Amino acid sequence: MQQWHSCKKKAGSALLFFRMGDFYEAFYEDATEMARELDLTLTKRQEIPMCGVPVHTCEGYIDRLVAKGFRVAVAEQLEDPRQVKGLVKRDLTRVVTPGTVINSSLLSDKANNYIAALTRVGAFYGIAFLDLTTADFRVIEIEQEQELLNELYRFHPAELVVPSRLRQKQGALFEELQRSFECVVTEIEDWRFDHQITYDALVQHFKVHSLDGFGLKGLVAAINSAGALLNYIQDGLSLPTNHLQEIKGYTIHQFMAIDRTTQRHLELTESLHDGRRKNTLLGVIDETKTPMGARLLRQWLKQPLLSCTDIQARQEGIGAFLQGNCLDYLQELLGQVRDVERLIMRISSGYASPKDLVALRLSLEPLPALKAALQAFIPYAPLLRKVEEGIAPLPDLVELLTRSLADDPPARVSDGKIFRDGFHAELDELREISRDSKSWIARYQTEMRDQTGLKTLKVGYNKMFGYYIEVSRGQAEKMPPTFERRQTLVNAERFVTAELKTYESKVLTAEERMSALETELFNTLRGQTAQYSESIHRTAQNLAILDCLVSLARVARQNDYVRPIVDESSTLQIIGGRHPVIETALHGEKFVPNDTLLDDDLARMSLITGPNMAGKSTYIRQVALIAILAQMGSYVPAKSCQMGIIDKVFSRIGASDDLSRGQSTFMVEMTETAHILHQATSRSLVILDEIGRGTSTYDGISIAWSVAEYLLTTDGKLCKTLFATHYWELTKLEEKIPGALNYHVAVHESEDTIVFLRKIIRGGTEKSFGIHVGRLAGLPAPVISRAKEILVHLEENANRKSAFEPSKPKRLPQRKATETHQLKFF
Repeated sequence: MQQWHSCKKKAGSALLFFRMGDFYEAFYEDATEMARELDLTLTKRQEIPMCGVPVHTCEGYIDRLVAKGFRVAVAEQLEDPRQVKGLVKRDLTRVVTPGTVINSSLLSDKANNYIAALTRVGAFYGIAFLDLTTADFRVIEIEQEQELLNELYRFHPAELVVPSRLRQKQGALFEELQRSFECVVTEIEDWRFDHQITYDALVQHFKVHSLDGFGLKGLVAAINSAGALLNYIQDGLSLPTNHLQEIKGYTIHQFMAIDRTTQRHLELTESLHDGRRKNTLLGVIDETKTPMGARLLRQWLKQPLLSCTDIQARQEGIGAFLQGNCLDYLQELLGQVRDVERLIMRISSGYASPKDLVALRLSLEPLPALKAALQAFIPYAPLLRKVEEGIAPLPDLVELLTRSLADDPPARVSDGKIFRDGFHAELDELREISRDSKSWIARYQTEMRDQTGLKTLKVGYNKMFGYYIEVSRGQAEKMPPTFERRQTLVNAERFVTAELKTYESKVLTAEERMSALETELFNTLRGQTAQYSESIHRTAQNLAILDCLVSLARVARQNDYVRPIVDESSTLQIIGGRHPVIETALHGEKFVPNDTLLDDDLARMSLITGPNMAGKSTYIRQVALIAILAQMGSYVPAKSCQMGIIDKVFSRIGASDDLSRGQSTFMVEMTETAHILHQATSRSLVILDEIGRGTSTYDGISIAWSVAEYLLTTDGKLCKTLFATHYWELTKLEEKIPGALNYHVAVHESEDTIVFLRKIIRGGTEKSFGIHVGRLAGLPAPVISRAKEILVHLEENANRKSAFEPSKPKRLPQRKATETHQLKFF
């Protein structure tokens, strides 16, 4: 218990899994908490509450606790109990938190699991993001709080480490962060973010003289975050970091900015309906075959490029694959590759199982064929040459793993049978002894029966007494005097002989030596494999790029996408554009394509009118999605597309009450609109849907008009805008301000029915079809009829300045004489 108290002091608030033989035990409050959360039996020993879980099932229990937001510390036995006299030494070996799970069912193959650190120095926030399982370590400095929140939302870390002082000073920032997405916030001491301490930690870890080579020169806040995060993982969590070979500095100006509101509204990676990938843009374009490729494609989508050269490089790679007929073959080869990034992390950190090494071998085997297949495409895309050169098949390692490991080894080293017969002479000899034990025992049993004349004599084994000779109690007196009586049972007697004990010692020694030898050989093999970690990690990164390009090529071929022209011009022209997500969900029904033209001169803003359900929102969303696809380097769903680089995409689509902050729908709408007006530039793309609908009609029209006018006339804000609205009054803007053009959704109307044609055509509309939509939605006929009467009255009295009262309804409910009833519209 002294050992337990020592480990618990180091573990702090974490629940402690304390190794005792074949179980991890918990004591005191930890036991009470774990028993409640894991539905375990709570017992007591010497009045100390305790509970435990078997060692071989502990990871599942740890996962369940971490998923509930707990930190879990693990204290291991550091010595072999068979070789130690007295108490076995134990100490804390790791702490598992939501951001640092390594070998866990909580990890998604298709998404990174980041832990982040945040601090502030002067006007700059420094953020460090680290995925321990893939060694992805990057830092950035940001000045504006909104951009900080956008970047955190983009990476979606599972855990955020901050200095206590920052949490206390900027409580509102962290409240906003918690509202944006679930994230465990961990406070650590302020001194851990000291610049000299963090700088020295990074320099020592990466074994360099300065951090300038990583692009971190002068980035004090970023360095402080990265160094504090590294120290927290090493010292606070006792986790390995040897596999972290580099750190990358980047800026928000390298990528198209897509704020968190727009990411949600456009459903890039998560559906608004259920938070899943289905019915999202990522769900449509992800045909990757490797976990590394899936994670990288997600990053590409969330970080579209601003460099025409880099965009064109990816386009050339996709185009090269579209010229041949090798997509199926390439994806078949890629499908044989496992999660190499995470495999080499576990191998180099000492967490790998025998199955992990076999998975690595299986992943390396198809690489020569993959490199050979790429040769035909290299002339068409320089990027593919870099990818091919970065893939290392490592034949020596493949040969070693093939020669040494069994085809289907166990998950745990302790289970044995890891290595092939013939790999190691001593191991083969020990196995032969173990395998021969059954036949030896059978022969010995026959000899003893012949020697004693007792046909019921049998030779057995149990863990307590080892090998024994058993006869009935009535026959015990017939046993030779050289037989030593060992155990008396109700109906039998058990004996041993010197020969049997000698053989037992030989067999048990062989089993023990075999287990120790397999562990020793496996650790050696794991170490030999880890020496290739740098090359394997580089191979994994290039395989991910290849997987993304092949995936985007397949999507382009399947869905009839075209290569967009992306340049430095100020034009956005799409011919026959389609919504990529809705198009794939139609299941055979033809999607109606539409054209788009926006520029910096006479077509800065498209004002789109038309009824609900006609397709306005779909149209403006598809333009934004096409722009994002184009700048991530993908082909796009259109007949043709030519666009100048867009620096930011903003959306104001739909809203709901934010009751936690006491904000109404309209307040949310205005807050989002204000953000757009402050942040948009002349290079931005803005899509607005129904601005002003959350308040009264005249207020709404006034705000919508003013917003449109601001974007059309304010220097530095003359961005490309798609403005969908029900306010037909806004169509007058075309006459008053150059750059505004009216469009509407074509509708076929006959008698009391309408058909939405989904086609965007030039010109405005002065007619609303709200009552028709209400009828299509199933409103009762009397409600529809009465609405038409009120609409006629409203239109006849539209120019009156006084409050108006419509004609009385045909039928009013019966009222008591004391009640009065008056129907008024204000």
